Amino acid sequence: MEMMVEGYTLPKIAKRLKIHISTAFYWRHKILNALRSIEFEQLQGIVESDETFFRESMKGREVTHRKAKKRATKDEKKRHI
Repeated sequence: MEMMVEGYTLPKIAKRLKIHISTAFYWRHKILNALRSIEFEQLQGIVESDETFFRESMKGREVTHRKAKKRATKDEKKRHI
């Protein structure tokens, strides 16, 4: 559960726990189903949200509005509203 919360992928969880990836998948769904069955109250108090930036894939398209991106260079952050 800890690794799920930390955002580990199934292959990383399986490797770290020394189990097959299908077992990690099965366990994850058992945990999610158990959590879903527990009743909980809605969020209360102050809830904050932050903006998220997504890279736009230009793969397979003709790019005319910018120079070609070199490997290992960071993208500029664009706000999508």
